[in-house]
Amino acid sequence: MKILALMSQKGGSGKSTLARSLAVAGLCDEKRVALIDADPQQTVIRWAQQRESTAPTVFSTDQKPLPEIIAQARAAGAEFCIIDTPPHLRPLIALVANSVDAVIIPVRPSPDDLVAIGATIEIIRAVSVRAGIVINAAPIRTQSAILARSALSAFALPICPSVISDRIAHQYAASEGLTALEYEPSGKAASEVSLVWQWANKILFS
Repeated sequence: MKILALMSQKGGSGKSTLARSLAVAGLCDEKRVALIDADPQQTVIRWAQQRESTAPTVFSTDQKPLPEIIAQARAAGAEFCIIDTPPHLRPLIALVANSVDAVIIPVRPSPDDLVAIGATIEIIRAVSVRAGIVINAAPIRTQSAILARSALSAFALPICPSVISDRIAHQYAASEGLTALEYEPSGKAASEVSLVWQWANKILFS
């Protein structure tokens, strides 16, 4: 089972939206996917409760430690496991980093987010886990993503060439317990998510 975590020490980076979007991208790629909500806010759990589909299988760390949940997902036959992590809880973040094969760091292209990413990278490098950066929730029709990519290059980590833009399809989809891939399969939001999924598999798991 391949294990991917989405990590950011700054809140509001869009981890939960990207985590569930990638989980559904995995389903579209005909993978058996488990999604673990390790964030006390339980955004992914609430989203799953609105879904008609039972896939991806969603677990919460509210009742059991993370290693037990990962083992449970593996025993259930998951081929791919995605973990949505909380901001600020450094001990849990360090535990996640030690338990996964790769990490995606979603970062909004704003000055505050670009400064805050250093704390996440510090944790990742301490455990030598493979990691890459995804520019997430980028404003449409601005140069912010280009400027962010230039600034992020200083960290010497792979940066996904596809940007996740701040498109309304993500919000509409979430309100129905869906993702953009399900809500508007031929839309730009869905295309961006699919490209990030393909990149993650090629760069982080090859």
